[in-house]
Amino acid sequence: MNKMNVVIGQSGGPTPVINASLRGAVEKALKHDQVGSVYGTPNGLQGILNHKLIRLNEKLPEICKASEQPGAILGTSRHPLAEEEYAKIIDELERVNAKIFCYIGGNGSSRTVLALHRYASAMGKDIRFVHVPKTIDNDLDGTDHCPGYGSASKFLSHTVQLFAADMLSLQTVSKVEIIEVMGGNRGWLPAASALFKKQETDYPDLVYLPDHPIDADAFLADVDNTFSSKGRSIIVIVPDHMKVNHLAKDPYATEDPIRGHNAGIGFRLSQYINRQLKIPTRVTVPNSLFRIASGFVSRVDYQESLLLGDKAIDYALAGYSGGMVTLERQSSSPYVSRVQWAQLDDFAGKEKTFPTSYWDASRHMPTPAFVDYLLPLIDQEEPGLVFSLN
Repeated sequence: MNKMNVVIGQSGGPTPVINASLRGAVEKALKHDQVGSVYGTPNGLQGILNHKLIRLNEKLPEICKASEQPGAILGTSRHPLAEEEYAKIIDELERVNAKIFCYIGGNGSSRTVLALHRYASAMGKDIRFVHVPKTIDNDLDGTDHCPGYGSASKFLSHTVQLFAADMLSLQTVSKVEIIEVMGGNRGWLPAASALFKKQETDYPDLVYLPDHPIDADAFLADVDNTFSSKGRSIIVIVPDHMKVNHLAKDPYATEDPIRGHNAGIGFRLSQYINRQLKIPTRVTVPNSLFRIASGFVSRVDYQESLLLGDKAIDYALAGYSGGMVTLERQSSSPYVSRVQWAQLDDFAGKEKTFPTSYWDASRHMPTPAFVDYLLPLIDQEEPGLVFSLN
């Protein structure tokens, strides 16, 4: 029997569990008699195009160890696939007798997998292409949730409560704390910041979503009213893709010391508050901490990431191609999910919207339905902090 080989790549922004999917795929491939060699492609498509594939058969112990750490150990890229590169990729896969290509990534990777599948099919090539989803943004359509989202949500929801404990302990100067949150164009991750807000006096105080543009004056009124009614420091969550209408660029604004003139929305809003309301304002921008805080990895997130890599190989060996391994929720309490197959024709590159039933726009807060959705994905773990003995 002629053995088939497997090529696996990682793409886009890493997540805390991206290496778990790699581990799941490599472990499963090496268990099958049909599979000969398993190759990793460094830096996504670039490794294939540059003929730099790495044989992974003897590297399983290192991959298992790396599955517990952040950062994509194969290296990723955001290389946009050009039409003239289709043939080069197929030629390289054929050169190493690869019949399966698994690509771990987000929306861009899903488009790549579908495009290569269609090209190979049109050329009569027997190569199976499988997309393994990952993104902290949770914006891939066709799946209940994405690996990486649960861990990033755990980090954010717990960290906001740690900020609250710090603010409540030091009341010498009341201020506005703006926390700028990743999440792309959808509100899945910013909404997670308020997972443990149970009363109006709890933190965070205001949460904004990229899905809902807001006027600069309305934002200012929200902050002013909340700060005045609370009489002490407040926490405001803003997404990095937040759209604020009529927020003029201040010609006298100082530059962000890290990002220079390309200041983020949190920095611009902090200056707007300072200028208009004269309230001390501080900005925290965790940036890649959402992707690397391994101490907050969700066990559910890890196990599902591992399982999706595993099942990607099973589906490919069964002849499936041009699709994505997805998570289907069967129950939230107790939490049960299963892996399914979805053809990418209807989903590739499409962003999953944040449901209106998950958001109370009048309060700038998530609804109980969103809490029920998210809690299982962070292991049902609450921070369990004591804020005061008074």
